[in-house]
Amino acid sequence: MCYNVQNNVKIHRIAGIFLIIINNRDEFQGNFKVWFCGIIEEDLMRVSDKNIDRIYVNTANRSADYKMTDNHYHNYYELYYVRHGKVRFYVDNSLYTMQGGDFILIPPKSIHYVHYLSQSTRINIYFKESDLYNNGVPFMANITDRFLHTMIMHVPRIYRDNIHTLIDFMVAEENVDDASTAVLQRLMLHHLLLYCNRYCIFRTDSDDDDNSDKILESVKYIDENYNQPITLDLLSKLAGFSPSYFSKKFRQTTGTGMKEYLTYVRLTHAVTELMSTDHSITEIAINSGFGDSNYFKDAFKKMHNMSPREYRRTMLDKYVLSEGNKK
Repeated sequence: MCYNVQNNVKIHRIAGIFLIIINNRDEFQGNFKVWFCGIIEEDLMRVSDKNIDRIYVNTANRSADYKMTDNHYHNYYELYYVRHGKVRFYVDNSLYTMQGGDFILIPPKSIHYVHYLSQSTRINIYFKESDLYNNGVPFMANITDRFLHTMIMHVPRIYRDNIHTLIDFMVAEENVDDASTAVLQRLMLHHLLLYCNRYCIFRTDSDDDDNSDKILESVKYIDENYNQPITLDLLSKLAGFSPSYFSKKFRQTTGTGMKEYLTYVRLTHAVTELMSTDHSITEIAINSGFGDSNYFKDAFKKMHNMSPREYRRTMLDKYVLSEGNKK
């Protein structure tokens, strides 16, 4: 069941047939074509009388001049992801600006509307609360605190490949749509939310408070400038905060310290260069933003339990072995 909140128009689907019930016949004039288009889009999902019958996923490209016909709500959760572009979401009287790499979670019966600020690619994942439980037990311990209310989840750039791979699998599975699809989508949603729990930066504040947004800008700055000199003083000045407040807010927003996050980003890029080039360890350290190769080696060993040289040799041996097994 769907509702046009402003015009009080009810749409029911019964045995595959849509019925439009209009309380005031005058409201019908000029609105049928819009609602008919909306019904066509909704027909991509099999909708029962009160809810969806499994997890559904769809993707779409939207231009900046695309307009939603109305604000709306539904009886299930919507996980909305901006893969590319920029949008502004209205959810229950709050505004949230989102860019590529941002999720927003919309609870059931929350009135919402999206305005596209640029050419954008979005993914919608629809699910019920029961999809997050196995035999009455939540699949993740903190599921209620983490995922059952309106929030923004930002995926730092270095983690997006993992997230995009899962989303792509879910989109592809919609095209299969066989007896196994419901189970597979459920498993992949759990996998996706576990990744979000591990990697995403969570925020619940709307655009009225931009302190968290400034921290997100700092995260993006690190992602894009990891190989340059970056200090606490530099980032706090860019955000307009004192160093002590910036450190506190960064940890509060991201769940980790600024220096720890910077080191992690640099090490992630170092691993990529280590496995894709024959550069020396010193070259890789410098290219990844480490001014001191000894510090780089210590940090690398702390993260991977082996030196960069040992890591390269071990991964190369595994690759050679796997290629040999294919023959």
